[in-house]
Amino acid sequence: MIDWAGLAYNGLWVLGAGVVLAALSYANWLAHSRGERLRMVLDRRIFRLPFNAGMGLIGLSLALLSRSWWERALWSVLTLGWAWFAWSAWRGRTAG
Repeated sequence: MIDWAGLAYNGLWVLGAGVVLAALSYANWLAHSRGERLRMVLDRRIFRLPFNAGMGLIGLSLALLSRSWWERALWSVLTLGWAWFAWSAWRGRTAG
């Protein structure tokens, strides 16, 4: 029998990892094509928003998959932090 909840929870971290990898890849390409340092591109909103959103998906998945209360609490706090950084980047603030 297929564990659909486990499949969905694991799908979240796979999706989040894909978003993070895509953001890093795009930032690397953008820095190379414009002749800029990668660090400068990594500090822009165009990178921070998808990176933090992807990390939030990974954290949410790990919170849902955790077995003990303290693991869930830790991953939930980290997920809220990444959600805050993603929201701040979306709003155009300088957090994260």
